[in-house]
Amino acid sequence: MNELLATIRLQLNHEFDFLAAAEHVPYFAALGLSHVYLSPIAMSRPGSMHGYDVINPMIVNPELGGEPALARFIQTLHTHGMSAILDIVPNHMAADVANPWWNDVLAMGRASRYAHYFDIDWHAPHTSGKLWLPILAVPLEQTLARGDLQVERHVGGTTIALSVPGTKLPISEQSLRLLFDLADQGLPRFKNASDAIDAVRLAMQDKSLYAHIDHAIAQLHADKALMRRFLDLQHYRLAWWRSASQVINYRRFFDIDSLVALATERDDVFDAVHALPLRLIREGMIDGLRIDHVDGLTQPRDYLRKLRLRVDRAARIDPRQPARRITLHVEKILAHDETLRDEWPVDGTTGYDFMNQVSALLHDNHGRAELAPAWEALTGRSQHFGNEERRARRDMLDAPLATDLARCARALSRFVADTPESGDVTPWALQCVVSEVLEQMPVYRTYLGTGTASDEDRHTLEHVFERATKDGAPDLTAHRAYLRQYLLETKARWLNTLSERRHLQMARRLFEQLSATLNAKAVEDTAFYRYGVLLSRNEVGSDPRIMAIDPYRFHVLMQQRAHAWPRSLLATATHDHKRGEDVRARLAVLSERARWFADQASRWMTELEGPNRPSHGALWMLLQTLLGAWPLDLQPNDENGLKAFAERVEAWFLKAEREAKLDTRWTTLNPIYEEACKATVRDILVSPRYAHLRDSIHAAAHSLDAPGALNGLAAVALRLTVPGVPDLYQGTEYWDQSLVDPDNRRHVDYDSRKTSLDGNLLPDPLLAEYRNGLIKQQLIHRLLRARHRWPELFLRGGYEPLQVTGWRRDHIVAFLRRHENHRLLVAVPRLCAENMVNDDRPMVDKDFWSDTAVICPADDGACTFTDLFTHRTHQDGSQGLSVPMLFSEWPVAVLLS
Repeated sequence: MNELLATIRLQLNHEFDFLAAAEHVPYFAALGLSHVYLSPIAMSRPGSMHGYDVINPMIVNPELGGEPALARFIQTLHTHGMSAILDIVPNHMAADVANPWWNDVLAMGRASRYAHYFDIDWHAPHTSGKLWLPILAVPLEQTLARGDLQVERHVGGTTIALSVPGTKLPISEQSLRLLFDLADQGLPRFKNASDAIDAVRLAMQDKSLYAHIDHAIAQLHADKALMRRFLDLQHYRLAWWRSASQVINYRRFFDIDSLVALATERDDVFDAVHALPLRLIREGMIDGLRIDHVDGLTQPRDYLRKLRLRVDRAARIDPRQPARRITLHVEKILAHDETLRDEWPVDGTTGYDFMNQVSALLHDNHGRAELAPAWEALTGRSQHFGNEERRARRDMLDAPLATDLARCARALSRFVADTPESGDVTPWALQCVVSEVLEQMPVYRTYLGTGTASDEDRHTLEHVFERATKDGAPDLTAHRAYLRQYLLETKARWLNTLSERRHLQMARRLFEQLSATLNAKAVEDTAFYRYGVLLSRNEVGSDPRIMAIDPYRFHVLMQQRAHAWPRSLLATATHDHKRGEDVRARLAVLSERARWFADQASRWMTELEGPNRPSHGALWMLLQTLLGAWPLDLQPNDENGLKAFAERVEAWFLKAEREAKLDTRWTTLNPIYEEACKATVRDILVSPRYAHLRDSIHAAAHSLDAPGALNGLAAVALRLTVPGVPDLYQGTEYWDQSLVDPDNRRHVDYDSRKTSLDGNLLPDPLLAEYRNGLIKQQLIHRLLRARHRWPELFLRGGYEPLQVTGWRRDHIVAFLRRHENHRLLVAVPRLCAENMVNDDRPMVDKDFWSDTAVICPADDGACTFTDLFTHRTHQDGSQGLSVPMLFSEWPVAVLLS
């Protein structure tokens, strides 16, 4: 097993499968990566471009080449000294008939051997004990009137199914009996309900039955009442897709009807979901797991403890050999000042926390004072993100997540029935106060179970109830007190029976899972698209209320990481990011040039005034997106380049406005408004009428090139040198100016990256031609080589903040890492945009630094360092290391003793 030094995330799909990925392994190895970190490889929906819509977790996806191709890919990795990490999806599957477990539940209902695999509330109101299937384009009566529901013989005539537009559904034993009775035929005998389909298939091999069955089917189609009776005999209830938010009775992944949540807390479900990755670990093919959406699980701590036990057991193939250490990383979004639970047996997170921290470090907090009021004045929307967030939370609870809220309130009501307050605390009141509390949650979720709340959870919920009391309905004060009691206190008299414990656990579980869903959908997927003060701070894992952090705070966070999570992943780009790492790096410059951008945006928005335009808020965000994503080599007279850019921006703009759910939305498209959005993008980027505006925007974007590149290089240097394991998202070794998916999952031109990989390129040409991205690739390559040469220094070395003195001390982040006799000194610039206007290179004017110096520790005997890139020697003198000398030839300083 290889030491985990650095990973690359690959998005596999039918266009980029195992064999295609294997072709690039020599390049990954040459770049200096130790592990390939794969998107889900289990069998997913045909054509899936991401792999999270799993239909069979026990089979390697045939569209990726299946298990033979996986074995060849793994062998190629091992040949080049690399290993694999696998992204697994224990939280949900596709609610699709191609999913054999789901299909069996549709056919057999609660009697299905897989019914308990899914989180289904069979007792939900208005469902009559059936599985609610909101898949119809129009209400059921209209669907019947249009003749869209057809009973069919298929698969060579040997099986009978219900054809619904877009799919075919299995039918129940009872409806099969009805059909055979109508055909005046006896339904074949079978021992139990699960054998009904096989019995029918066997009987239907007699072709003499076809005419009788077809006649019965014709009767069904001709008699609406009979067809309704046939539908009533199914274990599912077909429904209009718009009914999902009010009635659906299976827990979904967020609010996506086509993804059904799994009951992974059950042992047999856990075993089935993890059979494939555990086998691949036993066979030595996989050396790490990435756990998708860990907060969607019932009790993440219990799940992770079980998983750690199983993976350790699977890795211990030969008791005579030392066990392989299988790494576990969780996709966990941490709020500001929230830390990963130390009782979780994992190596760390997938890196969203670091992505937020390094981005905040490169922002100027003073920019908010200019940008926030300008946003409010020009758009009419609040400059305070908290207002936008709470409104978005209410919107989600009132509609898309209303059924989840109601289910949570019902669970609480069942628990209340076991308490002395039974009959006094009504379900309606509970639903109201649950909504009020969830509107205030500052973290994704708590982890209560049935025990006593931890100090972290108690602190969180006490704060939440305090806020809910301040902002909530006064008449519900007593009810909020009851809810607080149920969540935070578990008195012995309440938990005398197993039923009481189960009711409490269920109530808390649904509250916490709804909390996680609400945070993702209301904050990241709604409020982030409504609030646009500065889009580089609207990123997964970030908090727009916090514009920036200073070097002191960054050092504290890195010291905590070195102590608690030294193997946590360090990401700055992912398959789920809303803006590429270098889009954010460019937009961070606007925090330093806030007045300039506010003036430019006001002028540009005035030029765009007219009928059929999107909202002012949308325009402000569009202009930022153009500045951040404008390709570094795109000129305003390049018609083909502008058209290609316009297509990308247009796709982002429509998705952003639909996610915002203000003027258009996925569930109710507004064609007139969306055409205005598309027309605005085309006007700005390709219309001759707006050539002057286009030139102005290009000039503004061009002015961000050098300072944005410097920010990007600083982020790279930090990601590859601070405590943790750097993760490279596919293709981002060049400048990453991608937008939200699917833009950030586009094909990567690896051939050009292979050709340009040269470890001996000189600083001057790299700086002069920085727009081609080779300077970034070179920085990554050199630092990865250093990690391979001195792994202990990077993996186990301490982290010591270094004092910076002089006039520009706030513009430097410097630290020392040491392990035994090795020393690594890193210094990167920050907030230097205003001093880069005279040189079109990502370098700060040497005179800017004046007397600034980095002071080495007095107890450190290593006083001489060599720059990893320029090979210049730096001597630590009485005044420290001179910053003008450190940055005289290269944008960042990475020195080795």
